[in-house]
Amino acid sequence: MNEHSDYNSSSKIAVSLRDFGYRYDDQVEPALHGLTLDIAVGEHVAIVGASGSGKSTLCQLLHGGLSRSGEGERTGELIVYGMDPDTADLATVATTVGVVLQDPDAQLVQGIVEDEIAFGPENLRVPPAEIAQRIAAALEAVGLAHERGSFVRRLSGGQRQRTAIAAVLALEAPLVVFDDAAAQLDPPAVCDFVLLCRRLHAAGRTVVTASGRIDDGARAAQRIIVLKGGTVQLQGPPETLLREHGAQLAALGLLPSSAERGDVPREPGAKPGSAADCAGQPLLEVKGLSFTYPGSQRAALKGVSLALAPGERVVLLGENGSGKTTLGKLLMGLLPAPKGCMWWEGQDMAKLPIHQLATGIGYVFQQPEHQFAAATVWEECLYSVRAKLGLRTGEPVPAAYVERAQRLLAAARLEHKLDASPYLLSGGEKRLLSVAAQFILPKKLYILDEPTAGTDYEGANILLRMCTEQSAEGAAFLVITHDMQVAESFASDVLCMEEGHLYKMENGEIYHTITVDKN
Repeated sequence: MNEHSDYNSSSKIAVSLRDFGYRYDDQVEPALHGLTLDIAVGEHVAIVGASGSGKSTLCQLLHGGLSRSGEGERTGELIVYGMDPDTADLATVATTVGVVLQDPDAQLVQGIVEDEIAFGPENLRVPPAEIAQRIAAALEAVGLAHERGSFVRRLSGGQRQRTAIAAVLALEAPLVVFDDAAAQLDPPAVCDFVLLCRRLHAAGRTVVTASGRIDDGARAAQRIIVLKGGTVQLQGPPETLLREHGAQLAALGLLPSSAERGDVPREPGAKPGSAADCAGQPLLEVKGLSFTYPGSQRAALKGVSLALAPGERVVLLGENGSGKTTLGKLLMGLLPAPKGCMWWEGQDMAKLPIHQLATGIGYVFQQPEHQFAAATVWEECLYSVRAKLGLRTGEPVPAAYVERAQRLLAAARLEHKLDASPYLLSGGEKRLLSVAAQFILPKKLYILDEPTAGTDYEGANILLRMCTEQSAEGAAFLVITHDMQVAESFASDVLCMEEGHLYKMENGEIYHTITVDKN
């Protein structure tokens, strides 16, 4: 029995903040300031804000992890279920607050899915029989019962996100916090996530979600709290905010704006043909590609064929675990390419070293911080230039590259954060930086894996405008995403993966498999 089980009156407060603030050590402006608000026990609240608004910082402070790390200074008062999460016993915090972070890999610590879910309850000395029940219930809640014995590292990004959610559910804490936990989920899984939040709320849990958009998860909440610049800008029931403040929410980047979508140019109805229809040799050809991870009994890819020509913008859709990221990693050389299946500018990719592929192909990971290598935003943007030219940090970079970096960071609206750590940027800012860093050395093909996941609408449009500029210079794009905004406003062709097979889509419907002749 949880020690907070008697703390269940709807008149009591689950979370109380009074003139609360937080400032990271290396930043002048506070991430949060002047926050005064209450969240009632059993309430379902959505915290919504654009990149850098402070929502992720607030989520991490609710369980004390950020403050205890010693990376910043807290002011004001924060009380969660009658305790201060900074000073309370860790076991008490763990049984009171469950937080799912933006990056699931940052909180996954075990090799097998069921071991990951059991990890928290085992450390809290929950009896084995009850742990078994919690594992089964958590797996069922997130639709991963069939992956119980799978290796976590072989799951898709969305499946890892669901594993992290299951691990938090197994703690059975009365307060559950989801920080952009649906960002990497496919549309069916997002619907399941919304239903999960509703079930938790109906069972008496206090549910807090955070997102960069007023999405389905936010609309399902009882109350939306809008953050801007680290403080509360608006709050109220979803229907009230949408009815009375729609224009303001769109201006904040939290709702789609038709004017913003118009900033991403695309010729209406543009549908490039296959590479064989384009003049000259295609950049990339894939024919009959199948791939199975070592030790797995199930093929991740089955007879995939694909052709990409210069300037082509292909968007790849598909449910979590369908094989999208596996295909992207094979095209980049991050997984060993089978011989005679993939060709880059006419050469068998199985025979090309990854450093050679990297000169022509740029790749942006699902979690951008996984490829950061420098201490500041400015140096991160110039990192590949220094590596190419053999320059050390501090040595002068040729003016042409400096000017290009300045333009890219201005386009990404990061010019005011040149000295900031890439790791301390907001989730959306990290994604924009990772794209800018790839564009600093022009490539012929860019593969972007979930580049707009967790971003607000304004951030997504900024990113797409940057991609459009590179496309106008002749670069091809393969964008792996669940974001239909990307498919509608950027794609020249839309493909879909389903259980390892690749299909072409027309008007939202799959209409044939893709075949490529290779003479």
